[in-house]
Amino acid sequence: MAKVSFAPHESLLADVSPHRRSVLFPVLEFIVITGLVWLGIGLIDAYFDKVAVAHFGVAYTPPSLVAKLLPHDQTLMVLTWLRRLLLIAWAWLAWTRCIRHLIFRSRTRMVLTDRRLITASGHVRSEICEVPLEHIVDARHRGSDVAVYTIGARLPLVLHNVPQAKKFARLLRKQIRPL
Repeated sequence: MAKVSFAPHESLLADVSPHRRSVLFPVLEFIVITGLVWLGIGLIDAYFDKVAVAHFGVAYTPPSLVAKLLPHDQTLMVLTWLRRLLLIAWAWLAWTRCIRHLIFRSRTRMVLTDRRLITASGHVRSEICEVPLEHIVDARHRGSDVAVYTIGARLPLVLHNVPQAKKFARLLRKQIRPL
């Protein structure tokens, strides 16, 4: 959190990052996406091998070579482009659904000091939110989420995947000064 500076007498009460188990579903999703896409690519490659063995007696390593050797077969050309499309789809799905979440999760942080609550979103241009403790009305936890209610806001600031959410909410409530 290089963008945040602390006052000389500001004491740090809690500095937490999301649970490690918050990566469970992105990892499982990555495994499923990889399995399904590469199953399709394997089926396409098996067809290329079958055609190559039938015509030449040997299977060629890059499947696109079979399509170049048999230019009259339009099915091979379509399957070559479908294979390339599946590779691009796999890379795009892996990034948008899984890998990006895993990278940015490690940069997400919640810092509680004796004067303010600081949250960092962890994205490429990390959004840092600083809420003075004087503006916080209440803090409640539900599961691993902590809802922070502030003065003048219609909706609470929700912190997701907070480790020991009950303890963090209790510590935050203890720091809130009654009006």
